[in-house]
Amino acid sequence: MDYIVWDPSPYIVEVGGFALRWYSTFFAAGFVVGYFILRKFLLEEKVPLKVLDQLLMYSVIGAILGARIGNCVFYDWDYFSTRPLEIILPFTFTPEFQFTGYRGLASHGGMLGLALAYWILSWRTGKPYLWFMDKLAVVGVLGVGFIRLGNLMNSEVLGNETSVSWAFVFLQRDLIPRHPVQIYSFICYFSLFVFMYWFYRKNFGKRADGYIAGVSLALLCTVRFLLEFLKEHYVFDPSSPFNMAQYLSIPFIILGIYFARKKSPLL
Repeated sequence: MDYIVWDPSPYIVEVGGFALRWYSTFFAAGFVVGYFILRKFLLEEKVPLKVLDQLLMYSVIGAILGARIGNCVFYDWDYFSTRPLEIILPFTFTPEFQFTGYRGLASHGGMLGLALAYWILSWRTGKPYLWFMDKLAVVGVLGVGFIRLGNLMNSEVLGNETSVSWAFVFLQRDLIPRHPVQIYSFICYFSLFVFMYWFYRKNFGKRADGYIAGVSLALLCTVRFLLEFLKEHYVFDPSSPFNMAQYLSIPFIILGIYFARKKSPLL
């Protein structure tokens, strides 16, 4: 066989009515690992750790709400426009009442949610908004990488058909050998995290707030834009050269370049 058969259970364990999913675990892992990285940063800057607790709370709420609303608006508005309660409630009403959890999160929506959450947090704490965004520049990239591992275990976010020897057949979806784009994405995002960790350590305190965030945003969304060429095409117009995620990435790339150039005397 010239491909890898992939058919894992999306659940780590199921006991009675309780089920622990791989996706949820990887999603939470991004916040946990990010917490300890930020704790190290704040201790070095002699910032009270109560700020970190606030940062974690606002990050979780902003990321989940933003990602959920973004997915409903950007990718399935025809459905949710007639069922607005299902955007924020973890169950469906039709054709029958059913608990579903939050199926569908969009990373671009998550970034918008985090941006709004940090703006509120900045207002409440008095710390500069871009100071918070520079922190997100490091741990946010790692969080996206963990989410891609969750996508892999859910057999979702499928790649294009391919004949490469490392192609995956996702039996829960179809019998087509595909690029394991979830693995490609994790490798790219983890590598970017390593770079951004080094970049933060080298530049924080030497550049104006927002410079690190701008560099991270531009790189992250450029990587996302390029990886999308290996994924199944999904956009409102099938004849479009780009899919929805690529269109959404373009303004983020421009914004990232703006902040990187604006805040850096070297560019």
